Amino acid sequence: MPNSSKNNNNGPVNLMSGFKVFYFILIGQSLSLLGSTLTNFGLGVWAYQTGESVTNFTMIAIASTLPGILLGPVIGSVVDRVDRKLILFAAQLGTALVTLILALLYWNGMLEIWHIILIVPFASVFGTILQIGFTSTVTLLVPKEGLSRANGSLGLAFGVVQLAGPLLAGIAMDQIGMDGIFIIDIASFVVGLATLIIASIPNPEQAKDKQKTSLLRDIVEAYQFLKSKPGVLGGLYLFTLIWFNVSAVQVLILPLILSFSGTTDLGFIQSIAGLGMLVGGILMIAWKGPKKRMHGILFSSVFIAVMLVLLPIPPNVYWIAGCAFLIMTAAPIATVCSQTLWQRKVPVAFHGRAFSLRNSIMKAAQPLAFLSAGLLADHLFEPIMLEGQWGALLFGSVWGVGEGRGVALMISLFGALSLVMALIAWSIKSIRTADTALPDENPDRIDVQPEQDAVL
Repeated sequence: MPNSSKNNNNGPVNLMSGFKVFYFILIGQSLSLLGSTLTNFGLGVWAYQTGESVTNFTMIAIASTLPGILLGPVIGSVVDRVDRKLILFAAQLGTALVTLILALLYWNGMLEIWHIILIVPFASVFGTILQIGFTSTVTLLVPKEGLSRANGSLGLAFGVVQLAGPLLAGIAMDQIGMDGIFIIDIASFVVGLATLIIASIPNPEQAKDKQKTSLLRDIVEAYQFLKSKPGVLGGLYLFTLIWFNVSAVQVLILPLILSFSGTTDLGFIQSIAGLGMLVGGILMIAWKGPKKRMHGILFSSVFIAVMLVLLPIPPNVYWIAGCAFLIMTAAPIATVCSQTLWQRKVPVAFHGRAFSLRNSIMKAAQPLAFLSAGLLADHLFEPIMLEGQWGALLFGSVWGVGEGRGVALMISLFGALSLVMALIAWSIKSIRTADTALPDENPDRIDVQPEQDAVL
């Protein structure tokens, strides 16, 4: 990243650039994410226990993801047009306000499930802005050869959060309750906002030029660009089907664990999963992944799918924790390889639009996965796995019989479907060779606005 000596009016932080800026922002955002993890854990347990229904729980999951998915392409176009620092700060502030509203309702004894369903869509939009904005900014902060290291650091930071968050949340719920958790979360937002105030975030030249084209035209141009890279776009469609299965599993894990254990074990399993992500992040920083990024994505996808098949079979906390550890160790390999591949194959001026379009396409089926998983669990798989039912007679010898065993069978089936999709992607040459057959679009150094080249 080129350095500029023009911006030196804000003290010693002004000396930071490149990776130093990236790590400075990452630390602040990770602390903010840790606070949000405590809140999400606590509210998730509260909502499931209050509603006593997988469907109610999945409705909250839909409300927390659908708006971001629908508005993702528009958000990406806006990110490409406006000042990155301003929009990231606004999104972080908006997320903090959503948390504050939920906290006030809870503190006054007024919080109900329908409140969460009504409010969390705003958090979904703000969270999407943060995700797209920060992802598209990484390429502006670090050189091309450092992308794997930066993306590995992201995985490492999020692994630490996922390791510590559920464990701390379980302790916090016992010691200080949701009241204290909300206070910690709000304080963590202050840290995240402060880092965004201090740090300078460069803009691509396109943002400075203030395009005259419409938002719709921006989205169409991004899609047309992706169509010119068939291996990338084809892989995206197939991995969208895999993401459907993974999304369904995400909302089934909590009822699976609580069907035979309690919140302490749930926090333990999530913490072990976070440890796996931590190990995977460290691995990717040291290794930087395979030379052929698509091979890293495909190998990891196959391994994760197999582990999903095996994970729910015995209702044993340590077995599930071990499988979760292995899954989350492999996940950063796929994530870093995918992120680096897209960052290198997509021009930086398209990053906001392309990344948001990718997220919207991949996650388009996520709300359907959430809803179908809840309905199928409550009305089909759980009833058929009760004692004496036909599902229990057919599958009970492997998955067991009784409460939670229908959810366990579902998770294994979704894992098997993911394995089939990953093998199909592997068999398609344009997908398998996308990272080597397609040229890199971005130079080793990214051109940014001169006056925002260093940290403020």
